[in-house]
Amino acid sequence: MAVSVYDRQFLTDEQKEKLRAITEEWQRASAAGDRAGMDSAHAAAERVRAEAGYGGGADGSLYLPSASAGSGYVPEKRTGYRPQTEAVDRLYDASRDLKLAELKTAFDKNAAALEAEGEAIPGLYQAGRNDVSARSELAGKNFNEYAAASGLNTGAAGQEALARSNQLQKDLGELDAGEAEAQRDLLARRTALNTKYADDIAAAVAQGEADRAQALLEEYRRAEESRVSVSESLAQENYRAYESAVAAARTAAEKSDASAKAQKERAERLAGFGDFSGYAALGYSEEEIGAMKRAWISKNPLTAYYTGAISAEEYRRLTGKKI
Repeated sequence: MAVSVYDRQFLTDEQKEKLRAITEEWQRASAAGDRAGMDSAHAAAERVRAEAGYGGGADGSLYLPSASAGSGYVPEKRTGYRPQTEAVDRLYDASRDLKLAELKTAFDKNAAALEAEGEAIPGLYQAGRNDVSARSELAGKNFNEYAAASGLNTGAAGQEALARSNQLQKDLGELDAGEAEAQRDLLARRTALNTKYADDIAAAVAQGEADRAQALLEEYRRAEESRVSVSESLAQENYRAYESAVAAARTAAEKSDASAKAQKERAERLAGFGDFSGYAALGYSEEEIGAMKRAWISKNPLTAYYTGAISAEEYRRLTGKKI
């Protein structure tokens, strides 16, 4: 039981407040399984509606004019807009899956590029080390040939070999440091890629769910506006039909009253001449008509005699006179 569209249209603000309070009583009784309390609240609600000349039926949702206003009128049912929640869910599920697939494709592509880059790093730096070692070896060979041709002593050759060894170790150390830095940079980029991928997924899902919620809210708003619009339109149409029926009934009643009045006037005119047959059409019984006729004869015996209503003997008995 609740305040219906008809209650909102036909009741005063004060009556609506009464109905809301009664509805709360009904809900409390319903929650407690109190059937008597529910019936009492329903009866109280019907008394409020009766003040406006109608009833709400078993659940309070109908418009049933009071008996004094004519026969009960049950509004027709109409279907309003139904929220397309399933279609909205399918649309946003598909949109989410497409977005996640796009993010996965981009992630896999970038991850594969980093993987290839990581696999190439050891080879690149090993090639550098090989090149540095080969150049150092070649430099040593060239120096030895030069030293032999120039007659340099072994001390000079030893110093050159030491210097060359130190330079080789320095170059190899720089290559090792560069490889380590490249691996650290690659690891940082992999971590950043994973983090961005997780963030993009979370953002896409969150935005998708926010858009979904907004779309669902819009569907429910449309449905509610449609329900209210249909209900109010139907209430207005039904009430116009009800008013038309009441007007027709009133017109018929007025015609019936006029006809009854004319019949009564005719019966009274005939009764003035001793003819009481007109009262039969007005629903008077034979006994009542007979009583009226006898009363008229007692007041008008001479007229009754001349109209044949009584005999000369009856006239003499009523008046003590002879005709």
